[in-house]
Amino acid sequence: MRGYGPALAGIAGPILFWSVLTILGQVQPAYNAFQFDISLLVLGPDGWMQTANFIVFGLSIILFERGLQEAVVPRRPWGPMSVLAIASGLALVAMGIFPTDPPGAWTIHGAVHLGVVAVLASLLPVACFVTASEVKRHPSWCAHAGFTVLTGILTGTLAVMLLLAWSGAWRALHPWVGLFERAVFAVPSVWMGVMGIRLVKNRKMISS
Repeated sequence: MRGYGPALAGIAGPILFWSVLTILGQVQPAYNAFQFDISLLVLGPDGWMQTANFIVFGLSIILFERGLQEAVVPRRPWGPMSVLAIASGLALVAMGIFPTDPPGAWTIHGAVHLGVVAVLASLLPVACFVTASEVKRHPSWCAHAGFTVLTGILTGTLAVMLLLAWSGAWRALHPWVGLFERAVFAVPSVWMGVMGIRLVKNRKMISS
């Protein structure tokens, strides 16, 4: 992939995603970001915006990771690093296509949504660890391997806590489901932005 598209997707994607969901949470009076899932934002009057937000962020992840794969492992465009990233991006797209159910309701598309969220929470830390193993082999990127591993550890720990709270197995955490879900997404979002900036620098070095 030529140009700065993937790098800009890595930087702008998380900023746009968090901006939209934060604004939507503020304009819905009954919504509590600490208690409620991000997915519940689709049920408000402007829910279509969060639906589009999931899809756009998912596509930005796919675009960004394809550029990162080309920079780090150019000879293996469809390696595990790329496949896991694409799966994560497609999971976000699916979260937009299959919206969550209102509290107390149950539908097939709502069940699919919940299943996709659980899969994504499991995929994110694994994707970080696989990416770290590739990054550390590249002389120009190896300095970011430790940061990527730390991102995977934090994301994995938070994902376990989220799933325990979400399932009811750890009831003390249940009132904070919204906070833990945001943390699970926030940590890799920061990583994505940092790596996007690094990808811009990499592009400039190639161009010079």
